[in-house]
Amino acid sequence: MFNKNCSIGLRALLLLTMAAFLLLSGCGRKESRPGKYSFYEDTVASGKPIAWGDERDIYVFCDDPLWKMTEDMLRRSLERETFIVAHERYFNLIRANISELEELSKYRNLLFLGDLKSPGAVSEHLRNTMQESMIQRVKSNGGELFVARNRWVNDQLVVYMVGDTPENLIKLNILQTNRLYTEFLNRYSERLAYQAYQTNVVPEDFFEPYPFTLKIPESFRLFHNDKDNNFLSFLYRIRRESREFPDRYLSVYYEDMPSDTLKLNWLLTRRQELAFKYYDGDEFDPKLLRSENVTLGKYKALRILGPWVNRKHDIGGGFQSFAFYDNDQKRAYLIDNSVYYPAGDKLPELLLLQKISATFKAKID
Repeated sequence: MFNKNCSIGLRALLLLTMAAFLLLSGCGRKESRPGKYSFYEDTVASGKPIAWGDERDIYVFCDDPLWKMTEDMLRRSLERETFIVAHERYFNLIRANISELEELSKYRNLLFLGDLKSPGAVSEHLRNTMQESMIQRVKSNGGELFVARNRWVNDQLVVYMVGDTPENLIKLNILQTNRLYTEFLNRYSERLAYQAYQTNVVPEDFFEPYPFTLKIPESFRLFHNDKDNNFLSFLYRIRRESREFPDRYLSVYYEDMPSDTLKLNWLLTRRQELAFKYYDGDEFDPKLLRSENVTLGKYKALRILGPWVNRKHDIGGGFQSFAFYDNDQKRAYLIDNSVYYPAGDKLPELLLLQKISATFKAKID
């Protein structure tokens, strides 16, 4: 990706090639191992040291003049907040000096911003380390966003935003703001899923009575199995209920629906009914929820997100529910993710549960 100033020698290249071969071979073995779901195995890179730092910290290398022009935009894009029980932030930006690169190259999330004309140290570093083909792409398009996974260490994402001029770097930030956020968010979610899928998954034949399958880690246990009422639920709990460790609930409900009449009111009504019945009195205030259209696996889904409470037990937490319609089956589905975790953030737990929920597959009748 980069030229001789940061490239590797022939011997190192041969070693990396061998390591890549071993990684691919290892992934193949993991994929064929009975009971293992290996979709997220390429999140890490074999043979490299593990990355440091919090998964939500992003170290930003940017010269002072460009930082003054891009800081507000970057913070609005990457330091987004969402209300669950309280406001929780997706990422934290940490300004970094290029002189610290050797040390900070060991961290998980790095972001470089520069241009081909500015005299600053970061822009100079980018000009000196980018391949000529990359420089030509920047010149041709006015700006480019480049992504490198596991460049220096295992479990790493490095993003480069480069303009041919400072003005075009600003335009690039405006045009690519959602992609930038999505790159880091997807990587964050993949890390969580990778960790969860180090165990085997619930065997496929468990889902034989149901019109769908899911890749549920075996660290979850069966919570409710009401076949007569089309409801199935799993619970992850390290030990007995505790404020110090998360309880994660994942549930699936379905009902026949001759045509797609699924609306927000259906989702709100069903979720309220199901939670009150199966979660011993859980409920929510619709006024505190956020609703939006999202993608879950292959489905276009409606999502609600916010807090739940249980007045009977005087507890609460965060949840999200997805509703979507399967046209082949003529069925409406509701997948619910619920978290009880007073001592910690709910957002990472819900991101993980969303990744597990996305493994949903409806069977062909």
